Amino acid sequence: MLEKKTISDYVYEQILEDIVQLRYAPGEKISETQLAAVLEVSRAPIKSALAKLEKEGFVKIKPQYGTFVSEISVERAEGICDIREILEAQAVRRAVRNITDEQLEYLEKQFARMDALQDDDEGKRQFIYEVDGMLHDAIYKAGRNVIIAEIMQRYMPEIQRIQRANMTWADRKEPTQAEMRRILKALKERDEEQAVAAMKEHISNIRETIKKL
Repeated sequence: MLEKKTISDYVYEQILEDIVQLRYAPGEKISETQLAAVLEVSRAPIKSALAKLEKEGFVKIKPQYGTFVSEISVERAEGICDIREILEAQAVRRAVRNITDEQLEYLEKQFARMDALQDDDEGKRQFIYEVDGMLHDAIYKAGRNVIIAEIMQRYMPEIQRIQRANMTWADRKEPTQAEMRRILKALKERDEEQAVAAMKEHISNIRETIKKL
C-alpha cells in the first residue's frame, strides 16, 4: 500500500530540493512568510517542514532571528567521501560483473546527450548532475547489494548538495564529465580494477576540492 503524502511532506521535499540545488545558498536566511506565499500553503506545513530539516542538519532555526540554511561542513563532507570510497568501490566492483548490455546502452545514450549540449548551455550543468545520478543508480542496481543502496540513499541529499557545490563553485564541470566517462569505460570493458580506481579517483577529487572551497 502506498504511503499518502501530506502537504508538509511536499513542502519538505520542495525546500530540501531547493537547498540541495543551491537555490538557497549556505548561510542564507529563508522566510517562512515567503515560503508560504511561493508554495501557496499556510505557515503550519512550512514550520513542520523546517523543523524536520533542522533535525537533518539542513537548516538552523534561531529564535528571534529566523531560519538559516546550514553551511556545508567540510568535516562532514570528508566523512561522507570516506564512506563513499568504501561502499561505491565495492558497488562498482560488483556492478562490473552484473551490469547488462541494456543498462550500458542506456547510459551511453545519456552520455551522448550530455556531450551534445554546448558548454555555455545553461541546462548542461543540471544534465550532468542527472547523468551522474543515472550512472551511480545503475551501479547500485547492478551491484545487487541493497544495504549499500540503502546507506547511500540515506545520505543522497547531502551527497548531491556537495556535488553541486563542487561543480558550481569550483568549476569542475569538465573534470567531472571526464571522471564519469572513465567509470563508464571500465564498466563497458568489464574491468574491475579500472572501475574501482576510476570511482576512487572521482570521489577523491570531490574531497580535495571541498577542502579548498
